[in-house]
Amino acid sequence: MSSGGFGFAKGNLSKLLSLPRYAAGAMRARWVERDPRLWVVGSAFGPAEGALAFVRAAAALPEPPRVVWLSGSESETVAAQAAGIARVVDRDSSEGYALTLKAGLAAVTHGFGDVNRYGLSGAVIVQLWHGAPLKKLHADSPAVTSLGGLERVPGVSALLRTAYRKGTRRISLMPTSSGYFVPFLASAFDLLGGQVQVLGEPRADLLFTGREEARRAAARAVLTPLLGEFADSRVVLYAPTWRDGDVDPGVPTELQWQRIQEVCDRLDLVLLVRPHPLGVGEYNHSSPRVRLLTSAMQPESMPLLWGLDALVTDYSSMAVDYVVTGGPLLLLAPDLESYTRTRGLYVDYAWLAGGSWSTDWDQVLDRLEAVFTNPDAAAAAAAHSQELAARFHEWTDGRSAARVVEAASALLTKRFP
Repeated sequence: MSSGGFGFAKGNLSKLLSLPRYAAGAMRARWVERDPRLWVVGSAFGPAEGALAFVRAAAALPEPPRVVWLSGSESETVAAQAAGIARVVDRDSSEGYALTLKAGLAAVTHGFGDVNRYGLSGAVIVQLWHGAPLKKLHADSPAVTSLGGLERVPGVSALLRTAYRKGTRRISLMPTSSGYFVPFLASAFDLLGGQVQVLGEPRADLLFTGREEARRAAARAVLTPLLGEFADSRVVLYAPTWRDGDVDPGVPTELQWQRIQEVCDRLDLVLLVRPHPLGVGEYNHSSPRVRLLTSAMQPESMPLLWGLDALVTDYSSMAVDYVVTGGPLLLLAPDLESYTRTRGLYVDYAWLAGGSWSTDWDQVLDRLEAVFTNPDAAAAAAAHSQELAARFHEWTDGRSAARVVEAASALLTKRFP
């Protein structure tokens, strides 16, 4: 089953059609004096992960700014209020537009549409992003800049690439967890003036906060209600990447589902399947030991990671987050050749996988059995995760949100002395 809905081509066409509104917003911004004490924040994830960590770190400043959460839905408004955010405004309303025009700073996690995209000209823009770049992003990826059939129209593709780069150059600050990722983000967003800074990712602070035993206990407390009668079982999370509306090649066959069930029973484990929000319908097998875990059921993945016994994924940035725990990372990539050609990867996949990866679920299950029954295989998997964690995370003190907020405040002082 295809996800339907959003696709890069559809989104890019919408961007091109909106160019006059961007121009009108830029003209209006020239006549509005921005207030460095007013910050607007939004996220396609809602009030969670990096955006929420950023808001809370801003509130902890000695002289905190007035933060307004710009909401894209009624349910998001309720969630933002429940998270303790004092002021929540409809992102697409006239008030949301006016606030974005007035704000000295805007923070987003996905794109400029996380706030009011037409009112950003002249603001300090903090792009928190929502995961480390393993797969190619924005202007670096042919898939991301796709226009479908419109690509046959002369000049349209070039116009889109120019719009992407001109737009993303406005980003003032983009934090990342490691110098390893700096050149990828700089290239994807055309940020060649030092905007990408190794300050750590606010979204990852949870992974480094408190003692390890406390992190594991907190994660298991989140997982326990999801496991039913198997609360004490091993937990394996499968988190595949969205394929831009195409069928996910990682969906097990009926025979593989049967073997998954048998392995889960024999090894006393539960498999949680967490598909991308746009691809949920492709995973319809369930049993007491195989459970669907949608983003609606559990919006954030970070609180789960220390409670997992293994992670199975493909090209997801969750791999970068999970290796912090030292747990076994198992990569499933049945479409590596085609994915590399159409979307593209920044990393050497063999290195990321520790030398080998699975191309189907039978191979995944073989590797799961090995890491759970063979001490040497378990030790090798842990050593590889630790190697990746050392490369991917330069800050491990749980204060990345505070560093990003301090850096953003310094930029505001320079922009609005």
